[in-house]
Amino acid sequence: MSFYNILKEDINKILKENILKKNYKKEIYNMFQVNEPPKDKFGDVSTNAAFSLSKFLKTDPKNFADILIKELKKLSYIEDAKVEGPGFVNLSLKKNFWLNELKKVLLKNDKYGESNIGKSKKVIIEFVSANPTGPLHIGHCRGAVYGDVLSNIMRKLGYKVYKEYYINDTGSQIDKLINSVIYRYEELFNENKNKKKIDDNLYPGEYLIDLAKDIKKKYGSNLLESNKKNNISIKNFSLKWIIDFIKEDLNLLGVKFDLFYSENDLVKKNKISICINTLKKNKLIYQGIPEKPKGRDLDEWEPREQFLFKSTKFGDDVDRALQKSNGDYTYFAKDIAYHLDKYKRGYNFMINVWGADHGGYIKRLSSAVKVITKNKANLIVKICQLVKIIDNKEILKMSKREGKYISLRRVLKNVGKDVTRFIMLLRKNNEDIDFDLQKTTEESRDNPVFYVQYAHARCCSVLRETKNYFNPKEISLTEIKKSNLKNLSDRNEILLIKEIVKWPKILEDSVYYHEPHRITFFLQSLASKFHSFWNYGKKDSSKRFINIGNKDLTLARLSLIYSVKIVLNNGLNLLGVKPLEVMR
Repeated sequence: MSFYNILKEDINKILKENILKKNYKKEIYNMFQVNEPPKDKFGDVSTNAAFSLSKFLKTDPKNFADILIKELKKLSYIEDAKVEGPGFVNLSLKKNFWLNELKKVLLKNDKYGESNIGKSKKVIIEFVSANPTGPLHIGHCRGAVYGDVLSNIMRKLGYKVYKEYYINDTGSQIDKLINSVIYRYEELFNENKNKKKIDDNLYPGEYLIDLAKDIKKKYGSNLLESNKKNNISIKNFSLKWIIDFIKEDLNLLGVKFDLFYSENDLVKKNKISICINTLKKNKLIYQGIPEKPKGRDLDEWEPREQFLFKSTKFGDDVDRALQKSNGDYTYFAKDIAYHLDKYKRGYNFMINVWGADHGGYIKRLSSAVKVITKNKANLIVKICQLVKIIDNKEILKMSKREGKYISLRRVLKNVGKDVTRFIMLLRKNNEDIDFDLQKTTEESRDNPVFYVQYAHARCCSVLRETKNYFNPKEISLTEIKKSNLKNLSDRNEILLIKEIVKWPKILEDSVYYHEPHRITFFLQSLASKFHSFWNYGKKDSSKRFINIGNKDLTLARLSLIYSVKIVLNNGLNLLGVKPLEVMR
């Protein structure tokens, strides 16, 4: 648990036992926050307790703040407390408090920041779920990293996380894929055909040529005759080939799933019709003509009377169709059934990570999930915006229609897994990301991956170098952990400690807001403060980590270095990035 939450517990205890007493209610705990103040001049910690509760208690916020401050100053670790603005209380904490927090880092090591706030709650996180119509591109990569890192953080905080990839292996997109594969397969046996431009209603990607060659390698010309049996053989081979290709890409990125769930399995096991019948029993389906959707998404729209789900009843823009004229279910109907299946498997907490073009789909699915689970399931959808690849100061243009895209495999080959994963979390998920291929290979402060890795490598370097000046037994890890931290009195040392011990709060907020990018932001901030502290030693020899004439001071500073290393190591591991001990 972060010290912010510890302070919140103490404030709650003060409210309950000393101030409100009989007027105290359980919901009060969630009515106020304890956070980092917006500026250092406001102290170490800020709380809106007086301001928020004054409305609830119908009292003057400043008067309430004065009463709260009087009680807060009785806490052993509070240095000072002041009121700012309309009732915000800012607190300064004693030096000994920070030293005790640093001891926790040294004691818990790689487990520092872990907690059980998740209380073993089950959560299923579905991400990537790209249609198996081709290799993953750089846009898919962002959702893959987001989902994977969020899973890592939630597990660290006590959730039971299950990672799932939903394979859309039915419907018109798959039909289009198989027709495209058949075209490429026939092309291998017809020299005149490969001189023609591929039809607009087929996928133009050149990866299909490799796929067709592998079909030819296995079956020869045996599948050239167009019939149902041969087409099924081509379909089964093609889907397995592409899904295996996708799995290889994900493996290169360091992403592994607990399950690849087939949409076709929903159809075979009649789960969709069972779901539809449930909606009918609840009188949430009626016969009607759907409104023409806005924009270009007309794939599933037909101006005919059909079964519609009453999604407008739950905040959607229009009621949604569930079945096509040919009897096939719409993607929406399949998605409802899939999420009902998640719920039946024991997951009432679901997180979906979608691409930028799916924002308009959230309302209809969220409303359907509420209905089908009788409000027992909580579905959270996070949208990952676009990734712009910049090469030589030019944005590379991508077009799925023309078969032009930047494959994930190409990016990984150019810059590697670690850089790719880190860059994908440099922005909040709902903001675009610029991925500059040149900057990611620079060894400078402008390259955030290098900057953080360099900080970790510097920590390792200091710990190695110390052995050249002292007996290794005297500066062993055991001795470092036992060091007298009171020797850390310099203002910059305390500032670095304050940054280090924010780590548990960063993890808690990353989970609470579902924002794993907070990890990269924090690691850059910690690295910056560490590099600054390093530079103080260049200007003033008394500030150096290794003080040959003072072993006790050296041990205390090594404890500081080792704590930075612990947190950087923990953060990079959660990101799926290898912490380097030596920079090449």
